[in-house]
Amino acid sequence: MRLRYFSVNDLPAVFDLACNTLKERYSPTLFLNLRSYWPEGFIVLEEMGKIRGFVLGVMSSRTQARLLMLAVSEQARRRGLGTLLFREFHSECAKRGARYVTLEVRKSNLPAIVFYERMGFQIVGDIRRYYSDGEDAFKMHLFF
Repeated sequence: MRLRYFSVNDLPAVFDLACNTLKERYSPTLFLNLRSYWPEGFIVLEEMGKIRGFVLGVMSSRTQARLLMLAVSEQARRRGLGTLLFREFHSECAKRGARYVTLEVRKSNLPAIVFYERMGFQIVGDIRRYYSDGEDAFKMHLFF
């Protein structure tokens, strides 16, 4: 198992993983565009030559990072891979001087909410009709 920065060659696998695990539909070019803002905030987890998960975030300001996506393949869940990805992302945030991380999560995604709370995030508000299907989101923050 290996954590590393995303490369352009990873795009097909990352795009497939996002389509299979996240309810939103993204353009493949979005991943490349977001990577250009902060390459160290786009980390993949590779196991036996296959991408099993990824985390993607950006620096919103000098002190704030925003976690945009975290996905782990269905067959690789419940093994701590999400935790590994988030800890690596958190480390990259700290290197850049971030003091906190924000994210949005679907109110119906209880496993993700529990995961983020275990990582230290707290719900700080909600956003009505945040997702393309009209679902509300919780806004969560993690302070370092």
